[in-house]
Amino acid sequence: MNSYRVSFYKDLLNSDGHGFKCLQSQIDVESDSPSQAVVLAERLVDNERLNADCIEVVHLSGHDELEHLPNQTFAPCKHTWSRAS
Repeated sequence: MNSYRVSFYKDLLNSDGHGFKCLQSQIDVESDSPSQAVVLAERLVDNERLNADCIEVVHLSGHDELEHLPNQTFAPCKHTWSRAS
């Protein structure tokens, strides 16, 4: 099992009309893969209520590679990605 930090973001516009990601919720989970971490975190956080536009998955054990997860797997999010810390 690996430790992952799953963050849920909403895409918003500031007063100047520039877009930014607003953190809605964040949870640390133990799972075998980033994909499984997202599924578990969505159950625990109630992503349907949040309606997150972006989900970020960070592997907490110290790897330095960037992993992009397919967005069609994690509807209703527009994009989902994973960053190893």
